Amino acid sequence: METGEMLTGDLKLDIGGEHFEMSLTIPAAPVTPRRMLPVLRKLTDDIVSRGIERSTAAGAPVSCSEGCAGCCRQALLISEAEAFDLYDLVESMPTERRLAVEQRFREARERFEKLEWFNRFDAMSERAKSGPDEDLAREFVALLSEYIDQRVACPFLENEACSIYESRPLTCREYLVTSPAGNCASPRPESIRKMAISGSPAKAFSALVQTANTQSPSSLLLIRLMEFAETHTERFEKRPGPAWADDFFRQLTNRSQPGMPEKAAEAGD
Repeated sequence: METGEMLTGDLKLDIGGEHFEMSLTIPAAPVTPRRMLPVLRKLTDDIVSRGIERSTAAGAPVSCSEGCAGCCRQALLISEAEAFDLYDLVESMPTERRLAVEQRFREARERFEKLEWFNRFDAMSERAKSGPDEDLAREFVALLSEYIDQRVACPFLENEACSIYESRPLTCREYLVTSPAGNCASPRPESIRKMAISGSPAKAFSALVQTANTQSPSSLLLIRLMEFAETHTERFEKRPGPAWADDFFRQLTNRSQPGMPEKAAEAGD
């Protein structure tokens, strides 16, 4: 990954009608979007922390706790940049652990290939391009429920805990519930209350880094990241960190002028 000078700036943003003031440290030099992931993980954690405070104050505390891993058995989409980043993380593991994780990925992928689940997911995604459709929405819920009913855990789940917690995807960081924890064993729209947050960094980043590699939506399901990274090459351009940050915040806030750092100072790695 790239190294070099960093810029630290104070930022003021309105995200989903909520005001945020934060300090961010980003690369000054041209980098690929993967180099922005540590920044976006921290940002996501800050946004989620604000959501937890707001939800708790409203009498709806988060029910997620250590050892509660129901959400780790759902169909999870990640960004293309995260797929390559997590692939490299797996490849850097000690041999015995790496082989075990790779085996879990193969078994999970093969399970759903036999069910032709990926093909059905892609077909529904294609139909969704035509616009809202109540029948299609019900079919999607049924398809996602079918995935959950297979009880296939995320390959990174070990002893009911995330083994890559600090590097977990942005969408995992965003997903918290206020409904009873027991409901997550078999989550359904009517039994799960997701904690609301201001904007979705995961969706903003995924939209920002999407390339021609992602023609099939199911290719970026987390359980297919090893296959994806092995069969595609990274197509990301290098851009200065502030440029990536500016475009990311445009996506996150859905505004052409989302806010820029008030001050910036050089800082070392």
